[in-house]
Amino acid sequence: MTSRRPGEGRYAQLEREQRWLLKELPVGVTNERVIVDHYWIGTSMRLRMIQDGGDVAYKLCQKVRIDDGNPESVRITNIYLSEGDFHALSVTPASIVSKSRWTLNTDGVTYAIDEFKGRHSGLVLAEVELGDGDDRVPGPELALSEVTNANEYSGGWLAAASPGDLQRVIPR
Repeated sequence: MTSRRPGEGRYAQLEREQRWLLKELPVGVTNERVIVDHYWIGTSMRLRMIQDGGDVAYKLCQKVRIDDGNPESVRITNIYLSEGDFHALSVTPASIVSKSRWTLNTDGVTYAIDEFKGRHSGLVLAEVELGDGDDRVPGPELALSEVTNANEYSGGWLAAASPGDLQRVIPR
């Protein structure tokens, strides 16, 4: 029998993202989706609910970094769930992050814009999905800085961050 580790196997896909910290939600965003992420404490697992208008999708996800110190590239495995499965799994101890995800098309680039809610309110991130060999793209006009390789702007870190840590990374 072949021994497999997390992030390996035919169902694990490469995900490479480029991210920017924005000072505010850009004008011209469209297509709001509401996302609630449950980052299971002490694991590489995330339970996600995505509401897009009247449609709701539920996913269980594992993200395994290719390089432990760099959040840019991960191996991601998703399982789509029923609502009942989602609710049964949602009792697992987790840190929760809520956000609205918007789409912004500008200068020939499509960005996902995450506007965080609750204790993460004030944080706005832009991201693009890149292929394995794709060159990086310029950030949107409101970008304060590129944070692609900054662990502090990864979902798992943000979910577990203390109030003091969040004060340090959310522009005021």
